[in-house]
Amino acid sequence: MGDKPISFRDADGNFVSAADVWNEKKLEELFNRLNPKRALRLAREKKRQ
Repeated sequence: MGDKPISFRDADGNFVSAADVWNEKKLEELFNRLNPKRALRLAREKKRQ
């Protein structure tokens, strides 16, 4: 597992690292849900470029 901290156990009782569960897509969805204005800001910044 390298230097990934063990964060919890899965349904089978095996230790699972948060780095294995939280991929870029899931993090993006979480950040947008917690901060809805973030998605609007990112879209606005993308238009400027």
